[in-house]
Amino acid sequence: MKKINFRKMVLLAIFSMTVFACDKNEVQEEDISENVNSVTDEIYNTKSSGNLIDAIYLGRNVTLLEVENGKYLYDGDVLLERNDFSIPVEESNRGVYGGGNWPNRNVRWKYASGVSQDLKNKWTSAMNTWSSQLNFSFTQISGSSGDYILVQQNSSGSAYSTSIGRKGGQQIISVDPRYYGSGNVVHEIGHAVGLIHEQKRPDRDNYIIVNYSNIRPNWTSQYDKCSSCTPNGTFDYSSIMLYGSRASSSVVYNTSIPAMTRKDGSIWNAQRSYLSTGDKAAINAKY
Repeated sequence: MKKINFRKMVLLAIFSMTVFACDKNEVQEEDISENVNSVTDEIYNTKSSGNLIDAIYLGRNVTLLEVENGKYLYDGDVLLERNDFSIPVEESNRGVYGGGNWPNRNVRWKYASGVSQDLKNKWTSAMNTWSSQLNFSFTQISGSSGDYILVQQNSSGSAYSTSIGRKGGQQIISVDPRYYGSGNVVHEIGHAVGLIHEQKRPDRDNYIIVNYSNIRPNWTSQYDKCSSCTPNGTFDYSSIMLYGSRASSSVVYNTSIPAMTRKDGSIWNAQRSYLSTGDKAAINAKY
């Protein structure tokens, strides 16, 4: 019978427990999600939709999808009103082009009526992420004066912002907490303070392939390059602003075919657990 070395087994067990504990602590330090197995990309789920229109938003030529209630969808999760943009035949000074910064990184906000405790918890977690990692402060207000974010709850399976950067006056972040976690709320705050989707970088073709043949026409704008944007650093596959390779059936024709891949054909999952090094660098460059 082979002799068992119990001393080696005990040492091995202690070593394994130590490594596991270290790994667990590292995850807990950064993790802001609810440990959901699959991350849902942020999207505004339209009940009905109209035409695609060419427009100018924040001084950039963009394509918008006309949706219900006189709203216009940009990038899949940025819902605009008509006075937020102009169209090429109009005077160039029409609309709001600020995409401004929040002074001293202070974001003013308040809850809309009907916000559940679940969403309040996720909003609080998301604010803490921006506060602890990028020195943003969040001031809750009671009135409706000045510039502020109205935190709103929806029941349409949507997560969206109504502006990229500080719009001026009221702007909205709306989330259905049944489908989206605190990491998705961090993503929407990213829009509200000025970040665009990582896949829209003007240099993205050096890093990824967008499979437009599998993307439904009404959803291509969230994958189109922003040629006038200034990229910061290199493409960041860990960005909280980057969508995953795969998309839902409302966005793509065939869900088994990725909407995006790396140049070598490999895929990635959306990351909604922390602000990446690239996210932080982009905000610090902007502010």
